[in-house]
Amino acid sequence: MNEFSELMRSCLENSNAITFKPYAIVSGKKITPDRHAERVNLKKRLIHLTFEYDALFKEDFFISIGEEELTAERSIRNLSSRTQELTELGLELGGITFDAVAADDYFYHVENPRIYSRMGIEIDLKRTQDMAQSSEFDTLAGNRWADPGVVSDRIGASPYQPFPAILLSNYNSKKGLVHGTLSQRVFFHNYLVQHDADAIRLDILSSFKAISHLDFKAGAVLKDTWYLGTVDRADDLQAIFARYAAVLRKKLPPMYGSTDINRHSLVWGSWNDGIFRDITQEKMLKTAEFLAENFPMVKWMQVDDGYAALATSENGAHGLGMPYEGDAGVAKDKFPAGLKDFTDKVRQTGLKPAVWIGGSLPKAVPLVKDHLDWFIDYSYRTPDRRVLDVSKPEVREYMCRAFDYFLNESGFCGVKHDFWSYVFEDSHALLAYKDCSGYQWRDWWLKEIRKRIPADGYLQTGCDIVMANPFLGEFFTNYRYGIDIGSGNWEHVKTNFLWGTACFALQIGDLIVPNSDSVGLFPGLTDTEAMLCINYCLISRSMVEIAGWLYNEPQDNPRFNILKKTVCCPNNGQNVYFAGHHYRETDDAPAVWYLKSPHFSLLEDNPRLPLRTVALFNTQDTAQEIGFSFTELGLTDGSYLMSDVWDNNAVSVGQGGFAVEMPPHSSRLFALNRQDKVIPQLLDSNIQVVQVNGDKDELMLQLAHRGDFEFRLDRKPVSASFNGQSIQTTVAVAGAGYVVNCSLPEPGIMALKF
Repeated sequence: MNEFSELMRSCLENSNAITFKPYAIVSGKKITPDRHAERVNLKKRLIHLTFEYDALFKEDFFISIGEEELTAERSIRNLSSRTQELTELGLELGGITFDAVAADDYFYHVENPRIYSRMGIEIDLKRTQDMAQSSEFDTLAGNRWADPGVVSDRIGASPYQPFPAILLSNYNSKKGLVHGTLSQRVFFHNYLVQHDADAIRLDILSSFKAISHLDFKAGAVLKDTWYLGTVDRADDLQAIFARYAAVLRKKLPPMYGSTDINRHSLVWGSWNDGIFRDITQEKMLKTAEFLAENFPMVKWMQVDDGYAALATSENGAHGLGMPYEGDAGVAKDKFPAGLKDFTDKVRQTGLKPAVWIGGSLPKAVPLVKDHLDWFIDYSYRTPDRRVLDVSKPEVREYMCRAFDYFLNESGFCGVKHDFWSYVFEDSHALLAYKDCSGYQWRDWWLKEIRKRIPADGYLQTGCDIVMANPFLGEFFTNYRYGIDIGSGNWEHVKTNFLWGTACFALQIGDLIVPNSDSVGLFPGLTDTEAMLCINYCLISRSMVEIAGWLYNEPQDNPRFNILKKTVCCPNNGQNVYFAGHHYRETDDAPAVWYLKSPHFSLLEDNPRLPLRTVALFNTQDTAQEIGFSFTELGLTDGSYLMSDVWDNNAVSVGQGGFAVEMPPHSSRLFALNRQDKVIPQLLDSNIQVVQVNGDKDELMLQLAHRGDFEFRLDRKPVSASFNGQSIQTTVAVAGAGYVVNCSLPEPGIMALKF
């Protein structure tokens, strides 16, 4: 395999001699090829490797070599005359080095912060349960932070649906090697890493979810595809997987997650802000009418758990089992005329109705009692709940009937699908029948749901908490990456911060929108901590959901007006950047986050608007000085106007940057404009600005919504008009700027003269 090795070395510069050894695990035993052949097209940089396993299997590797990466398609055929119990496929890559001390070699996987609250993990470190800093249940969401069985030598084998790639690198090198998945139709990739002498050996395992083995029928063929490439910025968390993601984008199927369904609008959900199951149709319809009048960016009303008669604190979340009970399954004290009456009335307010549907069931509900044989034993994670065995035909038939009830009979057109993923994503042997992998059944189920949802309807994934797996974007429009924070538990907020860091660093919001639980009034948090949640959800561009009985809130509640301004311009999935963050040196979340646009507009690089929105966070328990340089924000040095988004103050800053002392659990949010003596500038706004233009004496603002408009300018206007008519404004000095207030009767264009 000399020509193959030479081509590999020309691409994978991190090693002088990477070894390539495929194998298979059959009936729990490792088998290796006894014959191989090689064909190389040097001009096209294509390699075809063939391996035979003693007349049992034949494997083909079709490898395309790029400048800095290769892509491989692995195809295996069962040559025997009988079904084989295929446990998994393996590929051993050996001889990986980084010209540095081997003891400083490490791996990074998006799972790391989820399970271990760590970023990089040394390859020689034995991972134990003690490293999982918390195994505490989120009792409301039913989600454990580090479940039994997820702490193991296998990387990427948890049920947490992680971004499917791994980085190998060394703490003293910027070089790295990335392996990533290019298809999840059948297999999932997980890894074993160890040192052989001073070189890394990476075992790439192509395994099956939810089954101990696949019944691999005679004559059948299985295919697996993946990426292997180099990294020259392994020290930059936001650059690690960029090359892999660029290749992945070309391989993915059409994605619901890439649409605008959850990108520029919000969903009101009934669970958070302390509501939980305390819902009624009357209160929800009042909320819908209020939202339609006061929050034009909210397009959906989502009824969460609590609509079922048996959905109580004793029974827990119900969901998928409720339709089995027929009309008696609906909580008539909350929805007197049933769910269809509720969805019809929601539509009359201008909002669209959506529903929470849980996929695991309390053990006491009728469906479990009547059909215990339909369920798998999942007690190692959920002792009081039961999970349907999707491998059984009668179970699949019921699941489809249940969704027909919710989406066809009851009139819902959006779905938050919670607790659904266990039998599709768990790496343990769960399913009764082994003819399909968990991922094959995942495709089946999500396709069945999509058949029943309108093309513009959303499908949101809940627990297990997703760690940014982009393959889910084929069906889902957004993914929950964090635990519930509406109860006001600070440890949950801090945990979300770290998990979110790993997800946002990938910059794949164009593939599937991240969802940070929900923004709201956060009644369980102090003012300081509530502002941190607000600023975090805003800067991360993950505000899919909003919560609270907002119609019942006093309009002078300071948090109410803050919330309105926060959600004035959703742009979920927009890239967020970290300034001055070094993930190799700390396991804490970044302290400085920024957007390359105003928080109130989708426009970038407009000289009349803020060039950056910057958030500073102190998640520590002691005061910290936190700041940034302009170059860390991708700006040139100079003089800037920095406006505090929440206190109506603007100050001039220069000399390369800014720093401020911040109390524990606190945050600040700023808009940053370059100071300009020629053209007037808009510094801040509480209504979305669609377009801006003008000259040195005029500023023209196209505004997306009506309402009470408060905005900030770098100079004082002498007159204002709206849609061609003069309009009354009030103007007040605020630091280095001017705050202007007026009331707008409709969307339109405001003209300001200077």
